[in-house]
Amino acid sequence: MNIIIIGFKGCGKTLIGKILADRLKSKFHDIDTIIESMYSEETDKQLSFRDIYKEHGNEYFRNLEKRALEKMQGLENSVISFGGGTVFVYDDICKKLTGHITIYLHVEPKILYERMIQHGIPAFLDRLRPLESFEMLYAERLSTYKRLADIVVDNSKGVEDTLKNILQELSRKDVWK
Repeated sequence: MNIIIIGFKGCGKTLIGKILADRLKSKFHDIDTIIESMYSEETDKQLSFRDIYKEHGNEYFRNLEKRALEKMQGLENSVISFGGGTVFVYDDICKKLTGHITIYLHVEPKILYERMIQHGIPAFLDRLRPLESFEMLYAERLSTYKRLADIVVDNSKGVEDTLKNILQELSRKDVWK
């Protein structure tokens, strides 16, 4: 069984995932890092996942992401951080998430937007109307994140509070030994 962390860009999936894996004495895998590694192997170029998206566009990036997901098949006892759009790569993502615990890291939209634009407007948002395009995308994705989640945890306050809540939920569900 794996723990899969999902949520919107900027919700803290990588940070929480790394710390959670450490606390559970598990391996941590980040799909964005796998995408970067695959891209580097195939092109002999080093680009961040953000730059891969910017340079090659959504379709190219999602194809790489799909292949990265396939590479992750067979992992066990790992914490896996998905990208914000990973759950939308496959129409049947629910089947692929079966047998795993899926945690949705929720962050209030205002906080999330502020976190996201600290490093500039992401390529997937409209540069002329970033707030409006964020609000639209957030509204589109929210129901899917919640539907796929076995556990929903708010990550608006702080890392320790978030981790405590995750560990309590895992213990309550008696799923991680």
